[in-house]
Amino acid sequence: MKQKIFITLFILSLAAPTLLYPLAYNYIDTENYENRTLAPFPELSAKNFTNIPAEFEAYFNDHAPFKNYFVKLNNKLKTKFFGVTSVGPVTIGTDNWLFYTVEVEGENALADYQQVNLYTAAQREAIITEIKTVSQEMGQSGIRFFLFQAPNKETIYGQYMPEGIQVYGEESRLEALFSELEMEGLPAAYLADSLNAYAEDFQVYYKYDTHWNPVGAYIASQQISQALVGSQIPLEEVELVQGPPISGDLAGMLNMVNEFMDDTSYTIDEYLPEITAESVEVDETIGFEVFRSNSPNDRTLLVLGDSFSYGLKPYLPKLYQTTVFITFDSYTPELFEEYSVDDFIYLNVERNQRYLEHIPEVLKGEFPSL
Repeated sequence: MKQKIFITLFILSLAAPTLLYPLAYNYIDTENYENRTLAPFPELSAKNFTNIPAEFEAYFNDHAPFKNYFVKLNNKLKTKFFGVTSVGPVTIGTDNWLFYTVEVEGENALADYQQVNLYTAAQREAIITEIKTVSQEMGQSGIRFFLFQAPNKETIYGQYMPEGIQVYGEESRLEALFSELEMEGLPAAYLADSLNAYAEDFQVYYKYDTHWNPVGAYIASQQISQALVGSQIPLEEVELVQGPPISGDLAGMLNMVNEFMDDTSYTIDEYLPEITAESVEVDETIGFEVFRSNSPNDRTLLVLGDSFSYGLKPYLPKLYQTTVFITFDSYTPELFEEYSVDDFIYLNVERNQRYLEHIPEVLKGEFPSL
């Protein structure tokens, strides 16, 4: 009898989530926190017949009933009771700092931090030659080219990384590369030094997110401003306004937004208050936005970058009458002619070195998005 009860309870435990899910769907958390597109339901056709089992398994795993709650419970058990420092691509550091130590095709943030993925001399030479060629070709067309690289969060706040994750080198591949670019006199800058100068007194990256916060973005924008227009306004001369507590995308990946919800949000006020920049064209689905301003600088700026470029939108458009932002995935070379571009910024974060390593293909619109 006890055996029958046990078997019945076991079957119910398996069946109950699926049976209850349709009734509870409108009242539970079904948000996608995984920073990727979930698997779709398979095509039910004779042509796709052999793929249906694997595609359905992927679909069910991504859309399992009450998935977010089971994932959250699993992550809580791992982090709170077993001291696990990494859950998927998220590394949990000291003081609850979260880091995006992703390792996928074209990205290896942990190797960046540990400095075990250095470029060879030949690889550095090839990249430098490509950057030099791009800069010269754009110059011949009357366009000024600027290359900027944003550091990974753990590059700036490595003191919060778990003690067991060691750094093995004395300089990263970007530090070595940009030292040579600087010696070549090329218009390229690694933004780590500017951020490090403020990182102890001000928090310049979100604690629970992959990106720099408005303070870090502002500091970076002023180094960029110095290169673009020959002037900048130090952080001390603008106003930092503290906002409400926030979480971030890394906490979302753990399904633990409510548990990691004590980071501080900021906005920057009194930056060039005499200049007004307004968004006049926008398509957020492709990361495209055009700004017009009353800046005395009648030139046009094009910013091509990854998601780190979003943080520059409150600042750079005040330097030009027209500023265009576009992401790598949506970029087309025709933008240069369409907007009569004068100055061009190419910006990506440290872990996205595939974009640095393939600049000519990217600018021709031939590099595949990942």
